[in-house]
Parts: sequence; C-alpha cells; structure tokens
Amino acid sequence: MASTSPEIDMSPINEPCDVVVIIVSYECRDLVVACVERITTTRWRHQVDVLVVDNGSTDGTQAAISDRCPVVQMGRNAGFAVANNTGFAMSRSRHVLVLNPDTLVDAGSIDLLVDFLDAHPEAGVVAPRLVNPDGSDQLTARAFPTPWAALFGRRSPLTRWFPNNRFSVAFLAGRDAPGDGPFQVDWVSGAAMAVPRSVIDLTGGFDSEFFMFWEDADWCHRIIDSGRTIWCQPAALVVHDEGGTRSKRYSPRLIRSFHMGAYLYWRNHHASQPWNPGRWLAATALGTRAAFLIVIERVREARLSGPPSISPASVSYVAPQTPAR
Repeated sequence: MASTSPEIDMSPINEPCDVVVIIVSYECRDLVVACVERITTTRWRHQVDVLVVDNGSTDGTQAAISDRCPVVQMGRNAGFAVANNTGFAMSRSRHVLVLNPDTLVDAGSIDLLVDFLDAHPEAGVVAPRLVNPDGSDQLTARAFPTPWAALFGRRSPLTRWFPNNRFSVAFLAGRDAPGDGPFQVDWVSGAAMAVPRSVIDLTGGFDSEFFMFWEDADWCHRIIDSGRTIWCQPAALVVHDEGGTRSKRYSPRLIRSFHMGAYLYWRNHHASQPWNPGRWLAATALGTRAAFLIVIERVREARLSGPPSISPASVSYVAPQTPAR
C-alpha cells in the first residue's frame, strides 16, 4: 500500500530526534521558505528536525532552503502520499509531523503535540487547530465523510445558510467540541498531523494510490481500524493559508485528483468488492461531477484569457477507474 520512490537512496539523513517535520513542496518556494524558517528559528523544548521532500520544483526551492534543512529531490511530481512516505523512510524520530508548506506553526505548538503523543500511547494521530490567516477556524477536525458531506461540508452553502442542520453538525465534529481541551474525532487534515513512528510502521503510511486529496481521511480510517485513536489538540495552533500552494485555484488535474481521491476512499472503506454496485455508482457520480467542474474551469479560463477555443464536447469523461484490489 505504502510506496516510496525507487530512484532515491533511502538511507536516513538525520540523527534520531523527538519529532521530524516532513514538508512536501512543489513550485512554492516562498511559502516553504517561510514555513521552514518559522520552525528553525523557534526554540522548542523537544528536539525538532525538518525535512523537505520536493516534488521536482523548478522555482529554486532547493537553493533557497538547503542551508536551513535537508532537501530530498523526488525528481518528478510524485504526489503528496508518495513524497511523504519517502520522507518517513528517510528520517529517524520518535514521532513525525506531516506539515503543508503553506502553514506557519505557532511557538510551542509542536511541543504540545509531542507532549500529547507521549502522554497518550493509544493515540494514532494528534492534530493542531488549523486556522485561516484571519484567525477563523478551518473546521478540519471532522467525522468520516459520507455522501451527505458533499452537500453539507465545511465549504457548502447549505452549511453557511443552515449551520445547525443535523448533517453539518454531525460532519463538522470539531466545531462544537466542548471547552478548549483535546477532543477525539474521526479524521483530521493532512495539512498538519502528528503521528507516532510506531503507527507509521504499523499502517505503512499514506496509501500511494492517492495522488493528492483524501489520503488523510483514508489513513485516519486505517489507523482507527488498527485500534488507535485520532485527536485534535486545539491549544496547538497552525495558521494555514489553504490553497496557497495551488494559487487558490483548482486546475483540471487537481479536480481529477480530488474526485479520484474521493472515489478511492469510498472504494477502500465502503465498496471493497469489485462487484459492489456502490463502487460503480460512486465512480459514475464522481466522474460526472469532475467532468462538469473541469468544463466550468476551462470556460472560466477562456473568458479570462480571450476568445474561447474549447467547448464542453472537447472535455473527456473522467470517471475514476475501478481496478479490483
């Protein structure tokens, strides 16, 4: 399930430490520089190392940060899951913090996450509270996704208009968590999640079939299936400029990746048998939705760039493939 890059020497590149921060970058030099600098210039109680795994950037990322931390070059855009798994294999630490490059970690937050994992051996993941640059909560501590989440997710107009409807309340589990103490959830965002090394060894890390999106939900599901628990520690704070690594937009490739990830999650945890009609229904529904959004995105781009040169008929159907596991 887990996969790394076969072209890379996988020898560990750091001395054993309390926690290694794995940051996967792709064409986001300024963001990753700010992210790494925040960590390396902050004083931590625990021993913290940083490792950047770069997915073949051509923007000078390695030159900009190589004097601050080790950089592993994938040589291609291998995706979020494979790049993180490579970082896991090449580092030595008691715990790992998976961190997006478009984040800034508050002082003391990594220490709080390490403290929590050390005090709770049953925990498989602990995540900080992720907030937008304006300080508002991103609501990334959630219940496992269901089809209703497509209508009542954290960005849904229905959730904004009817915030206390029972579907949004059930899905956005962290929104109504009592008090300011740690609370247990099903799933946290891969933008910032701390995981014990033993859990990585037990579960194999991210599923390499996922390129980007939904691999965090899948891993949290497998971690819970292994007998561990998922937590959010809201006292630990990370500012997440969500979408900063993709300029706040979804390209056709990312739209396909998002819907493929949703399909893989559904297949893995709700329709594992090849003959299950739910698998084919999900593939058709998600493929149709992806095709529609790609048309909308390309029409929008055409309007911005000049006279349109495409039509909906030129967009191929992108239903996820359904290989037998």
